[in-house]
Amino acid sequence: MNSVNVNDLLSLKGKTALVTGGCRNFGWDMAQALAEAGANVAVTSRTIDTARRAADDLTQAHDIETLPLQMDLLDERSVERAFAGFIEAFGKLDILVNNAGGHCRATGILEQESLETWNGFMAGNLTGTFLCIREAARVMIGQGSGSIINIASVTSLLGRDRSVYEGTGMIPNPVPYTAAKAGVIGLTYDAAAYLGRYGIRVNAVSPGGFERGQPEAFIQGYSARTMLGRMGKQGSDLKGVAVFLASDAAGYITGHNLYVDGGFSRFK
Repeated sequence: MNSVNVNDLLSLKGKTALVTGGCRNFGWDMAQALAEAGANVAVTSRTIDTARRAADDLTQAHDIETLPLQMDLLDERSVERAFAGFIEAFGKLDILVNNAGGHCRATGILEQESLETWNGFMAGNLTGTFLCIREAARVMIGQGSGSIINIASVTSLLGRDRSVYEGTGMIPNPVPYTAAKAGVIGLTYDAAAYLGRYGIRVNAVSPGGFERGQPEAFIQGYSARTMLGRMGKQGSDLKGVAVFLASDAAGYITGHNLYVDGGFSRFK
């Protein structure tokens, strides 16, 4: 029986990847991970200078080609131009990480949220993800291959206990954000069903809370609600997940939502 070395399965050498919002936080972690695995990587930002700085950092750290792209998820033409620029530079698209989204001005109090807030979360997190999947599909269908990774959220898997926010000064999890990320999960499932016939895999990642300088009371309260007793770590806990789902090691995985939450969503 033929067997492929697992290191070869995980390698992304010769692959091309587009990471939306790839200049900070989750996006930067995943852009670095894909570069470390050998992929040529493009990163997007709403401002081209930010994208250039991130691309330059990737080039200096890794022996790969990089590309900075300006893209505004709220502007359909901007999304189309970014993908066209990517194909002009690299000629193919093997991996798309739909990370860009965003938060809007919200109260965290359901009965006080505005329609503007609702529409803002939907546009940035759900509609923008759809536009990027559509543009990627137009390229990947012709190739007969591709991996699309959508960033959802563990918040869409359960009703949130908002007592963890008490006394922290933080805005509680906004319901419109939860709804938008739940839409991303549903979009993932059906896009996977539609695109599977073309050899294109579509999966989602639902991160839990990651530590980013939140008040200590919140960190302790949230950590106590996870099986592992801690929040996620920037720079490590999401990197392996991105490489795995992008690589041939996950070649038989599609229509899946992978929880990266330290057991938060299953801890009762």
